[in-house]
Amino acid sequence: MRYLLFILLVLPCFTQAQTTPRTLPPPAAAPATAASPAGVLSLDQALQTGLSQSLLVQTGGLELERQRALARTGYDVPRTVLDYQVGQISGPLRDQSINVVQQSALPGVYGAQRRLLEGQVLTAEQRVRQQRRELAFRIRSTYYELLLSYRRAALLRRQDSLYQRAARAARIRYQTGETNRLEQVSAEARRLELQNRLATVRTEQQVQQQQLAMLLNQPGLALIDTSTTPVLVLTPADTASLTTGTNPTLALLEQEVEVSRRQTRVEQLRRLPDVRLGYFHQTINKESGFQVAQAGVAVPLLGGVQKSRIQAARIGEQAAEAQLRYATAQLGGQLAGLRRQLQRARASLTYYEQTALPQARLILETAEKSFRAGDIEYVEYVVNTEPAWQIRTAYLDQVSRYNELALQLLALTGSDAY
Repeated sequence: MRYLLFILLVLPCFTQAQTTPRTLPPPAAAPATAASPAGVLSLDQALQTGLSQSLLVQTGGLELERQRALARTGYDVPRTVLDYQVGQISGPLRDQSINVVQQSALPGVYGAQRRLLEGQVLTAEQRVRQQRRELAFRIRSTYYELLLSYRRAALLRRQDSLYQRAARAARIRYQTGETNRLEQVSAEARRLELQNRLATVRTEQQVQQQQLAMLLNQPGLALIDTSTTPVLVLTPADTASLTTGTNPTLALLEQEVEVSRRQTRVEQLRRLPDVRLGYFHQTINKESGFQVAQAGVAVPLLGGVQKSRIQAARIGEQAAEAQLRYATAQLGGQLAGLRRQLQRARASLTYYEQTALPQARLILETAEKSFRAGDIEYVEYVVNTEPAWQIRTAYLDQVSRYNELALQLLALTGSDAY
């Protein structure tokens, strides 16, 4: 009888590869998500697709084009006034007069307005950069979570496969009277529990595939390259210091400070008088040649209004500077905390990879050998192997935590994705 049990347990081992959590085979795609290999996306392809097709980024691009179009309105000179009169202007005869008047601000005002509009273009560029950084963060986050979902499903299938073989052996033992019914009932309950957990993970996979497809602005469910390592790899460039070159939020706030300064300068220059030039030509009793040139200035009668605008612009400038200082301190503290947490998470991953996972593998091998030999019952087999599965599950959870911290670090100081 033990020889028969040994055959039942050993034979599947020669037909199914034994893998660790880091090399677990990807699950077979569900019929609803089956596609040709051409539809499978690597992470770089997903980023490229999302950043080129996202409606959010396209909206930001249109706003940028709008600001560039407005930048050409900096030299907006008021309309020329052209008056024409005909009739008895200076006598009983029919005369004509033409009057041309042009009012304009000083050239420095228009130059300042143009620089202000150009600054707003740069602000729009930084907003687009910020939107792209946020979108890249969401794509990476969803992609890596989907990778881990595949690993979790593969781990559950591996666990289910081993327990099913053990359950078959327990059923044979019960039928031959070697064990009681408790062992068979426990095996069946364990099998149903694993199938339920596997169904839950597969549902989560489909939800994550749909979320990724939405981020990429694609129909259906997104398919990813499941051979990609689930642990995010950081480069030295990704952990650079916090500057406007590495953080689009700081760059945006710094640009808003510059725009507020340019706004203040425009309001200051608007206190200057406008220049008014004119030309008048008239006939008197049908005799032409009567011409007049005129020049003058236009000054505001109530100077306090413009002073209030200047004061408001200066307050806006101070507010923008305060917001930049606050964000710099806030993000700097966040970066320091992330680096400490990431260091601890990396050490935890090293522990799992070098110590815990080999121990889990040894536990499974030892327990299976003991069960094959009949030294332990099914219930003991499940109890003894449970720590190994918990270790492998905890490893995947730790990978998820590490990736989350690494992605947050990338969002703060990483290079821009294009």
